[in-house]
Amino acid sequence: MSLRRSAPIGGMTFCALLMLALLPFLLGGAHAPGGSVPSYDAVVTVREGGTVHVREAFTFDYLGTHDHGLVRGVRRRDGDRLYRMRGLTVASTTGAPVGVETADFLHRRSIVIGAGRPVSGRHSYVLSYELLDVLTPGAERDELVWEPLDPGWPVPVEKASVRIEGPASFTSGCLAGAPGAITHCGRWQAGPTAVEFRQDGLRPHEGMKVRAAFPRGVLGPLTPRYAPSHLAFTPWGWMALLLAFPLVLVARYRTPGWLRRGLLAAGACVVLWDLLAETASGGFGLLSVGDPLLGGAGLLILGGLAARRPALRRG
Repeated sequence: MSLRRSAPIGGMTFCALLMLALLPFLLGGAHAPGGSVPSYDAVVTVREGGTVHVREAFTFDYLGTHDHGLVRGVRRRDGDRLYRMRGLTVASTTGAPVGVETADFLHRRSIVIGAGRPVSGRHSYVLSYELLDVLTPGAERDELVWEPLDPGWPVPVEKASVRIEGPASFTSGCLAGAPGAITHCGRWQAGPTAVEFRQDGLRPHEGMKVRAAFPRGVLGPLTPRYAPSHLAFTPWGWMALLLAFPLVLVARYRTPGWLRRGLLAAGACVVLWDLLAETASGGFGLLSVGDPLLGGAGLLILGGLAARRPALRRG
């Protein structure tokens, strides 16, 4: 018969469980109020220098009274591609509170409009901002692919329009609906340097994605920005992790206590450093882990298993 003591929950396991418990509050703490959007109109102006100016004018019909106004989400990362936004201004033609707070979480920037002040009824808003690094250079054409009306809004949009303007003639397209939809928007007005798309009856979490392709060189030199991949492991990193297992066979009964504790501390520091190296300056959207994390995990395995004592047995 063997007597075994149950192993305590490790520090990293505890942190993971804590993050899972707090995740609903982190994601749901600034949800959009219930209601509807009777009208939404955006003007997307592509400039020669490679910047894109966006002006959004829309009305929001609140369902009841809420302690703050809208939460508008703007994408700041797509895959390894990074986007920047500057010059944000918010106004209301109906006198709604327009105090702005911003917060970056994962791949999106949340813009809380009217935070801390109650609002109800129907109100009109005008958002204006500039996007950088959103144009993609190509061999023959430079392209803009963007969602002025992204599918993050959990309310229906009755009537929506998106107008694209550019410094030269361009080809364009528009898709509407949920992410991955193939419904083509209605083309209302078209010209060599401007086009307008319209779509009615968008349901919650449905949006509009537009595309504009300009002749190469018209917009000037374009330099997209990229972040390190979220997961960037190499064979060397996997080797550092796998080496921990044969070393445990040697170190399990011969490793002094101070060395075991040192291995655990070193492994935890390396893992935390790899997790926080990019996020300290760019937020969770720049989270990137690679070989240091695998090496640190190997040290944790080595220190943890080497510190375990054999089970006591009674005959």
